[in-house]
This record gives sequence, structure tokens and C-alpha cells, in this order.
Amino acid sequence: NGGKPVTQSATIAVTEPKRDAWVARIPDKDEKPEDGQFFARDDKNEGTLFYNGTLTVAANSVFLRIYADDKLVETKTAKPGADKSYALAVKLRPGLIKYRVEFGADGKVLHTAGDLVCGDAFLLNGQSNAVATDWGKEEPPAFHSEWIRTFGSASGSPKGEHIWGEATYRSQGGKLQIGYWAMELAKRLVESQKVPVCIINGAVGGTRIDQHQRNAADTADMTTIYGRLLWRVREARLTHGIRGVMWHQGENDQGADGPTGGYGWENYRQFFIELAAAWKQDFPNIRHTHVFQIWPKSCSMGINGSDNRLREVQRNLPTAFSKMGIMSTLGIEPPGGCHYPPAGYVEIAKLILPLIERDHYGKQFATSITPPDLKRAFFTSAAKDAVALEFDQPVKWDDALAGQFYLDGEKGKVASGSVAGNVVTLKLAAPSTAKTIAYLDSAAWSQKTLLRGENGIAALTFCEVPLEIRRSSR
Repeated sequence: NGGKPVTQSATIAVTEPKRDAWVARIPDKDEKPEDGQFFARDDKNEGTLFYNGTLTVAANSVFLRIYADDKLVETKTAKPGADKSYALAVKLRPGLIKYRVEFGADGKVLHTAGDLVCGDAFLLNGQSNAVATDWGKEEPPAFHSEWIRTFGSASGSPKGEHIWGEATYRSQGGKLQIGYWAMELAKRLVESQKVPVCIINGAVGGTRIDQHQRNAADTADMTTIYGRLLWRVREARLTHGIRGVMWHQGENDQGADGPTGGYGWENYRQFFIELAAAWKQDFPNIRHTHVFQIWPKSCSMGINGSDNRLREVQRNLPTAFSKMGIMSTLGIEPPGGCHYPPAGYVEIAKLILPLIERDHYGKQFATSITPPDLKRAFFTSAAKDAVALEFDQPVKWDDALAGQFYLDGEKGKVASGSVAGNVVTLKLAAPSTAKTIAYLDSAAWSQKTLLRGENGIAALTFCEVPLEIRRSSR
């Protein structure tokens, strides 16, 4: 009102809880278990089986018998309401246990469901290397497991595929398909954790990240990738049972065909944040997300270093999330310039398994299980004739690596290098006024010349990281 401006401020201390509160799913008014159904355990280490509905004729009481490995373990009874409705619920103990239920009224069995299991459910999403079925004509392994489940079909129109079953590596029409490395990962999780695993794979090959976004006006829009996956998870009654999400995507965001007319890396971070927010809304009990930094110029996509910048965006995604792990695909043998052969997909499963075990099951490891990640880069002195790269863990140096580093995009500026623990020191051919440093340009690199951690895992590539003038005191 023309007076002197007044500014006030307040400091609000925000402390992240160690664990988000578990959100319980509200059961349907008409809900009963199906043969082969998977039940996800909650934060109290138990699953919940609901049996709700309305009788067609009046009865004095209803009952629900629960069998574990064909042994009767519990019987629930209830008196139907005046409208003949009933609501029963029982807890299931997770483990390598087969459950069976019998429901009835006034002593007569009216419905049964068997081959029920309880364990942990995950989502897998992204594009073709998440689909992981394009490995050639070689037949998939004969392995299958009664403890590895999925729901529905990975086809473009999952309606009509309302079916539970044992997951497969690859199948006609995508029925019960979760892909090669997802099967290998699930197999190892069942072995290590002794619980059934359900993976629902909603990935679609050849897609950009913007194509995975949710339609806010119709979240289950079946014309969208997101909507089809959400429909499957809702039909499986696992919206509140999804424990984690794995994301392997970005190949189609390396080029210049994005929705804005620019390059995919320019908007990738914001698109991912919006997608992750949608996951958390529709799957509220997600505990952890795991992402992959893709192969350099994967599937021969990328223009003038746009793919290098995309990988840099992927490397920095965990800075926006407190519960995210990242794994490099660089260094996987046998390699996959686009898609991986079966043995390469097995390596992906082996690499991500320890992160899943750590973040979802609390397993501790004596050595690092993650790819080395650059924390800061700086000139070691005012002379600017050497650069120090500080990583989050010890790394190994090879003299052949000198040519893999770029100062302001220029190669050949590094004469030699050395390592002490987690710090690599690059001796420059001459003093430099460079502002940025990058590791591994997809235009000229070799799978045989990679910076690795002492754990053997290939370091995450980085691009145009600012160089500090000198090391600041901390």
C-alpha cells in the first residue's frame, strides 16, 4: 500500500524419517484370492489376504480356512451383515510356502484358491535393455521357478491377460514375460532371501522418457505406457506392495528427436523426477529405486556428444533422491553396443543384485558394491599443471587411461596419471586454463581401457564437470 517493504523469514528444520510409514491398501468390497496369486509382505513382515463379498443367499456364518503347505494353520469365521455382506482377512507369513484357502458358509465350501505365495514385489521399467528379450534366436533357458511370479502380459494391450503365473525369460506375445536379467536377478534373490519374488516388467523398447510419463487426467490411460503398467499392478492388487523400481532407459534420449525439438539430456532429469513422483503416488510403499547409466552412444545414437551429456544427467540423478542406487553398464562382458547377449544380461543381474540386497534387505558388504563416482575435480595448485579427481571409493589406474580424459572437450592434454586411494592425479602436458573435465567421450573409447574401482566395477562416466581453481579446505 505504498509503505516500506517488510521482509520476514523463518527457518524450518526438516529431518527425513529413516523409513516412510507403510500405507495400507484398502481392499475392494468384492475381493477374493485367485489361483497363483502373489501377496506382498509389508513392513511388519506379513502379507494380508482379503476375502470380501456378498452372499447370494442368507447364512448364519461364513468361514475362511488357511492351509500352509496343505496343513491347516488358521480358520476365520464371521457373521454376515444384514445385507449378506462379509469381510475376512488373514495374515500370511512370507517364505517358500504354498498357501491354499477355502471359503464357505454354514459349513459348506463355496470357493477355493491355491498356489498362493507371499514375498517381495518389484517393478522393472525402461526400454529395450529393460525388456531384455532381444538377444537373438538362441532359445531362453529352460529354468523356471514356482517362487518367481508375475502378472499379465508385456504386450501393447494387456487387457484380457488377467493371469498369474510363473515368470518367463521370453514368451510369445509377452505373456508372463519379465526378461533375461530380471529372471536371473529374481533367481538369485530367491536363493539369497528365501522368499518368493514378483517382478512386473512394464518396459517398452525404443521409447523416450517422455513417453513413459503419466497422464494426470487419466492415470490408467491404456494408450500410455504408464497407464498399461498401472492397470496391471492394480489388477494384481499390488499397488501398495511394490517395494522397489529398477529403471534401465535412455538410449532413445541420446539424440535430437525429443518432444521439445532439442536433445534428450536437456529435459531428462525433470522428466525422471516427475515420473518418480508419479510412481510414489501410485505405488506409495516404494522403498528404493535403482537406475543404470547406459552404454556410451548406445544403439549408435547421439550427436556431437549429446549422449555424453545424457550419461552425466543419469550420473547425477541420485542427487535428487535420498533412496536411489546407480549402476554402470560400462565394462560389462560380453559387451552390448545396443542389446546384450545372454551372458551380458547375466552380468547385469550380478551387478545390481548386491545393491538390491543392501537397500532392501540390509545386507552388509566388506567391500564396495557400487561403481566409482566422481565427487569433485580440482587443480592441485595455482600452477594448474595437474588435476585431482576425488572419487567416492578407491580406484585403479592404468597408464592407457590418460587419453580418456578431456579438458574443455579437448583430448591429449593429460600426460600421465597416478592414484592414491580414491584420488586420481592427472599430470597435464602443459598448464591449462580449462574450466571443465570429462571422462570417456563416446566418439573414441575402448571397452579395454576403462577406469575401474578396486572392486572391479567400471566407474560412472562424467561430462563437463567444473574444475575448481584450487582445492578448498574442508
